[in-house]
Amino acid sequence: MKKFLRFFWKYRGFRVRDWYKHQRLIVTVVLFTPILLGIGGYVYFHDGEVLAYFQENVLIRVPLVLGVLIILFLVALKIEIELEKHVVFFTRLRSLYFLRRKMFYSKFYNAIKRENKAEKIKFERAYLRQNKHTVEVSFELRGTKSEQKFLQVGPQLETTFSGDLMDRQILDGYIIYTIAFQKYLGRISVDKVEMTAQGLRLMETVYWDFRKEPHLLISGGTGGGKSVLLFILILALAKIGNLYICDPKRADLANLERYEVFNGQVYFEVSDIVKCVIHAWKIMNQRYDYMRQSPQNKMGLDYSDYGMKPTFVIIDEVGAMTSELEGMRGSRLAAEYLNALQQIAQKGRQAGVFLILSLQKAGVDAVPSNIRDQLMKRITVGVLSSTGYSIAFGEEASQKEFKTIKEINGQAVRGRGYTGNFGEVIEEFYSPYVPFDRGFDFFEEYAKLPKLEIADYDQIIQAEIKNRSKIPEVSDDQTFSREQLAKALGTSPTVVQRATQLLADNGIYFDKDVKGRYIYDDQDKDFFASVLAYKRSEGVTLSKAIEQFIQPGEDD
Repeated sequence: MKKFLRFFWKYRGFRVRDWYKHQRLIVTVVLFTPILLGIGGYVYFHDGEVLAYFQENVLIRVPLVLGVLIILFLVALKIEIELEKHVVFFTRLRSLYFLRRKMFYSKFYNAIKRENKAEKIKFERAYLRQNKHTVEVSFELRGTKSEQKFLQVGPQLETTFSGDLMDRQILDGYIIYTIAFQKYLGRISVDKVEMTAQGLRLMETVYWDFRKEPHLLISGGTGGGKSVLLFILILALAKIGNLYICDPKRADLANLERYEVFNGQVYFEVSDIVKCVIHAWKIMNQRYDYMRQSPQNKMGLDYSDYGMKPTFVIIDEVGAMTSELEGMRGSRLAAEYLNALQQIAQKGRQAGVFLILSLQKAGVDAVPSNIRDQLMKRITVGVLSSTGYSIAFGEEASQKEFKTIKEINGQAVRGRGYTGNFGEVIEEFYSPYVPFDRGFDFFEEYAKLPKLEIADYDQIIQAEIKNRSKIPEVSDDQTFSREQLAKALGTSPTVVQRATQLLADNGIYFDKDVKGRYIYDDQDKDFFASVLAYKRSEGVTLSKAIEQFIQPGEDD
């Protein structure tokens, strides 16, 4: 029956009318009416007694009765106000009153002139639906004079209803805004953070589906709860995939290397972090090779269809990593690192290799735009500046009124912030609750986690990462001539010479021997290998490939 009715008519809620400006008075009168009826019935059946009562001391008793009636009316008004707080029907009436007022002062109406009468106000089509936790407001867009304003009214509705904008969509000629109340009630405890069909549950209504929203950017100031959120994510993700944890500040995350589940997968030396990111890129490419050669390979499949587990590269305080690289020898190391990050950001989703980057402020210097724009899921915790929100969420930040809430029900608020997919609506966020007061310890929980087995297609790369002693360090004693380097790279000396000249044109120089001939070390070899691999995979010229490496952080 419902489907039959929807075929002809779709219920959008209560339409906004001008008379809603009197709704509180109307409801109060309705509540007061039984009192008036009771008094009227008594007077009707006891008219003689009432008349006699007022004949004696009329100057005292009339004002007394009127005063009692006024008090009873105020009691009815108080009851109406309390009903607005606790009963959905009356809350909805109050919301209609506020929406009508908003539309009136924004002039979302047509004034119809009438002879010898006041103008009649006819509001443009707007509807309101409301339940206990959300209110949905729909504005018609079909050629109305306020159409452009309706498309931008979201932040104002947040203020009107003292809620948080959760969704904005255009459907069937209407723009529909969904505003949530008391979003903190959707907060979950750390033990409820788990994978579901909708993704990794972070709140009752917030999920990170990394298959659809690849890569995560976490931004927040000191003391905002960023580190705790990272620990929560690590605890949950370690149960479903492989983690590579990088902490260039040698802070909290560096301590995780002592646990078996993270053995050989925690890095804090800058050179090791660079190698880790590059190896993660290799894992991605190796997985693509595996999928391409698989008999079941076909368009539309991703890593999960081949039974692969997701791999997460977590870099805490990525801004500190960038700063460290700026002062190191050669921009080549930074170029390799940033290029590997960019490749993972662009191509990692299908292969199941994902980035989680954390920092205090998501500035251009910390995360270049060509990488930042690929991080689809965004979370902030703590309080950021307007610039910080703008950098974290992009243009959508201008459509959001960011609030600062220090206490809820007398309790200090921790882990509060905002979240949203890049380019989509931003909503209020509360990091999962961690019961430290009841003895919860992340390190104890990590110690209980079993180490996941490494699949065959990841074995080679994993072996390189696990045993750091096997990862060659830069050595001044191990050098290559142009011909030796070309042979090691599987290319011609002419290509090496051309690349060397292009790099020199951009201020990057190589050492020479006593005879003035160029010599190259292992680090140079890795850099050339990365450039040539990029050239082949992208089908670009040598000059373009080098450009990509030496200018990886510049905006378009």
